Amino acid sequence: MAPLGSFIIVTGGDSRYCPLIRELVASLRALKPAADCPIGVIDAGLTDEQKQEFTGQGLTVVTPPWPVEIPAHRLRNRIHLKANLAKLHLPTYFPGYDTVIWIDADAWVQDWEAVELLRRGAALNRFAIVAQFGRFSETELRLDWLLGRFARVRSILFKNATRAGLSTSESRALATRPTLNAGAYALKSDAPHWAAFQRWQVRVLKKGRLFTSDQLAMAGAIYLDGLPVELLPEWCNYIGPWRFDPDRRELVEYYLPNRRLGIVHMAGEDAMRADPTVLRPVLDMADQPHHLSLRYPAWAAEPG
Repeated sequence: MAPLGSFIIVTGGDSRYCPLIRELVASLRALKPAADCPIGVIDAGLTDEQKQEFTGQGLTVVTPPWPVEIPAHRLRNRIHLKANLAKLHLPTYFPGYDTVIWIDADAWVQDWEAVELLRRGAALNRFAIVAQFGRFSETELRLDWLLGRFARVRSILFKNATRAGLSTSESRALATRPTLNAGAYALKSDAPHWAAFQRWQVRVLKKGRLFTSDQLAMAGAIYLDGLPVELLPEWCNYIGPWRFDPDRRELVEYYLPNRRLGIVHMAGEDAMRADPTVLRPVLDMADQPHHLSLRYPAWAAEPG
């Protein structure tokens, strides 16, 4: 096995995401002490008090510049999007580590093995990430049916690529490729991928959406430039469907073998991210529905 080396886990967000950042940090600290798990935070609109809180806990807080100049009419005061853009420049903001791991603030770590797999994938000089396809996806590809057997591709990458002004051949090459879930990934700090991500970022931001620019830049580097990737199992960045094991008191994969989830990612759970009292239906092992929170405090180990 390749040596893993030093690493830092980085997240980020604005003042509204501060409670979620706290919960992600708490989930990491419950598994590893600070000395064994450095944590960095991208300030994308945190208050001074929130930044002081995190630095007081030993976290490294960085307020980066906009890596690409964005006109004000496109930005529309969405300072939180700075975190999305900064995700492709992490070695610049957090130097001195062999590997950088990103985890979105609306995710938390239930099983440290997911972090270890991210590190192992990066140690192979590959981009370690989870792709959004497979047995947990309701559909592999969205289509708009036109006449008879003819259909128009409506995949995420195809829509974003055409909107960003990529060539027809590039957009078609991306049309049927799975979206890489940018909510959790790992990469060696000296990997060539970073420069490729940044080149694609400059290109796609000329016309493309700010919010999804990180995923499209990653897709360009992996699928079009052909840089090496290590696709990890879904439980390393799980976005549903949801099931829990009441005996073990943990969230698990929906289907057999119902493995314990490594990283719980609340993508799409807008109401729950904003309000910790919001619940959603979750099936138990006998397919009985329960209304539960996916946020970390609901699953944190009880003291003692």
